Amino acid sequence: MVKGIAYLILALLIVGGLIVHWLGERGRELALIDRRLDLIGSPDLPVVMMRPIVAISMPDRLAPLLAQAQIEVTGTTLRILAMSVVLAAWIVLLVVGPEATLILLVALPLAGHGWLAGRARKRVEALAEAMPLYLDTVRQLQAVGNSLSQALERALADAPDALQSYFAPAARRLAMGAPVGETMQQMADRLQVPEVSMLAAAIRTNLRYGGSISGVFHNLAHILRERIRIRRELVAATSEAKVSSRVLIAMPLLAMVLLVAMNPAYLDFFLSDPRGQNLSIGAGVLEGSGILVIRRMLRLEF
Repeated sequence: MVKGIAYLILALLIVGGLIVHWLGERGRELALIDRRLDLIGSPDLPVVMMRPIVAISMPDRLAPLLAQAQIEVTGTTLRILAMSVVLAAWIVLLVVGPEATLILLVALPLAGHGWLAGRARKRVEALAEAMPLYLDTVRQLQAVGNSLSQALERALADAPDALQSYFAPAARRLAMGAPVGETMQQMADRLQVPEVSMLAAAIRTNLRYGGSISGVFHNLAHILRERIRIRRELVAATSEAKVSSRVLIAMPLLAMVLLVAMNPAYLDFFLSDPRGQNLSIGAGVLEGSGILVIRRMLRLEF
C-alpha cells in the first residue's frame, strides 16, 4: 500500500515537472516572438539586439527571497539543479525504494529553502544595521549642496559592503539619470525589505508633497536604530527558547542513533517489515511537523 502511494506521488511529481517545463518553454517562445515583433517595428536597432534574451521568472513568494539572498537564477543553473535532483532520486529509487525517494524529493526543496532563507536573513540584517549610518551620510552630503540623487549615489562610497551590494544597481540607474522616486521604489518592490520600503516611501512622499528631506532622513535613521535595538533585545530574550527547541529536535534523532548503535538489529524491523516502514514514515512526518511548528513559534516579525 505504501509503495503504491509512493509510486503514485512520484508519477504525479514527474508529470507536474514536465508540465512546468513545457509552460516555461512556451513562455520563452512567446517572449522571443514578442521581442522579434518589437525589433521589426524598430528596424534601426543594431543586429546584436536580435539575440534572444531568456528571462527566468520566479514565483512571487520566491523572487524577493532570491533578491534578498542576492542569488541570480539562470536557465543553466535550473537545468543543473533539476538534473542533479533527478539523478539523486533515480539512484535512491534503485538502491532503497520509492519511499526513500519520495522523502528525498520532499526534503531537498525544504533544505534548499531553509538555506536560502538563512542566507537572506543574514544579509538583510547586515543591510538594516548599515542603513542608519548611510542615511546620516546622505543627509550630510545634502547639507553641503548635493542633490538627492547625487547624495544617494556618493554616500555609497563609504557605506559597508552589505549595503553597497544592494544599492549598486539603483546607484547605476541614478547615475544614468533615472528618477529618484521610481528607482528607489523599484528596489523596494524587488527586495521587499521593510527598511528599504520605508526609505522609498519617505523619498516618494517628499518628492510629491515637498518639505525638508533632511529632517525625514534624521527621523528615519532614528526609527531604524530603534528597530535594531528592539531586534537585538528580542534575540536575547528568545535565546533560551531557541536552545530548548534545538534540544527537543535533536533528542529523538540522538535516541535513534544510540538504539541502533547498541542493537543494530533493531533497525531491521523498520526497514524490512511493512509495519515498521509505516511507523518510520509516520515518525519522519511527525518529526518534520514538529520542527516546522517550533520554527514558526520562534519566528518574530515586527
